[in-house]
Amino acid sequence: MRVAQIMLARGFGGGERLFVDLCTTLAACGHAVLAIGDERGQALDMLAGQGEIDRLPVRNRGTWDPLCRRAIAGGLRRFAPDVAHMHMARASSLGGAAARSLGLPSFATLHSLVKLKYYRSVDVLVPTTVEQEDYLLAHGLPAARITRIPNFRAIDVAVAARPPSSGAVVVKSLGRFVRKKGFDILLRAFALVVARGVCARLEIGGDGPERDALTQLATALGVADKVVFPGWIDDAGFLADADLFVLPSRFEPFGIVMLEAMACGVPIVATRIGGPREVLNDSTALFVAPDDAEAMADAMSAVFAEPATAAARASTALHVFKARYSAPVVVDRYLEAYAECARLRTGT
Repeated sequence: MRVAQIMLARGFGGGERLFVDLCTTLAACGHAVLAIGDERGQALDMLAGQGEIDRLPVRNRGTWDPLCRRAIAGGLRRFAPDVAHMHMARASSLGGAAARSLGLPSFATLHSLVKLKYYRSVDVLVPTTVEQEDYLLAHGLPAARITRIPNFRAIDVAVAARPPSSGAVVVKSLGRFVRKKGFDILLRAFALVVARGVCARLEIGGDGPERDALTQLATALGVADKVVFPGWIDDAGFLADADLFVLPSRFEPFGIVMLEAMACGVPIVATRIGGPREVLNDSTALFVAPDDAEAMADAMSAVFAEPATAAARASTALHVFKARYSAPVVVDRYLEAYAECARLRTGT
């Protein structure tokens, strides 16, 4: 199959992660892939040097940009894909219009509760959670235009879960340094855990506008010598040696990083919101309310106090990842949906 993947964002987060993983996994399976992205974006750069993936850098100035739409249409015309798959609003608006002008079947994966005006030209919308699917139905989209497919992570999967260390423990988290990710709450919770006598180190991978504020908070809490900010991490093995992964988000439509923790067999503490609430349950993670540092500290302490129980939850989460969120499972669902959409468009 020939598939065009379009992503026009410049930063890097969950949507960009899915774009990169889909491109690489489809290409590894022998499908022809065209990756279209903003020439200033990080996602397209990550696909450089992969000869099996055709890349088309474009310059995008917004959802209204006619020159970008024309460039996308030209790339699609030359590549002649069986389907065009968009990610996020800009790509969906411009790529959807370009695909429609060429009579190509089009998909768009949702990464949040989106403004639907940007998705008018797209044939099939792909929510990643039940919450997103319900949102589309509530806004009048017919079920025939909706295909729910979860996110996935192309990552080496652990053979088995492992319990937290009996010595000094390593707590890890990862994401953009913005308020909704809740890293300030994680720092406060970690400080409480340390104050209770736990020998621990915290590593928070990522970057963003709140980096300085988080660094200053670690100092103010007296744990700066126990907290590491290694910068943006694109190594799927970052979580492999963690004794605990914490997802402290205030808002999280899905949370691809928790799939990494599941695949690594690492115990998980997460806020009971959005995506985490759908992907995880009480048999795979410990949940806490968002914005509650003391409850988060209690959950973290419980993981260290009961390592066998924590390992059992991590083992269940690893099994769930393999069955529902691994690359082979989810990409097969995309290929089936692509084929069905192409069949309906052509009437064959």
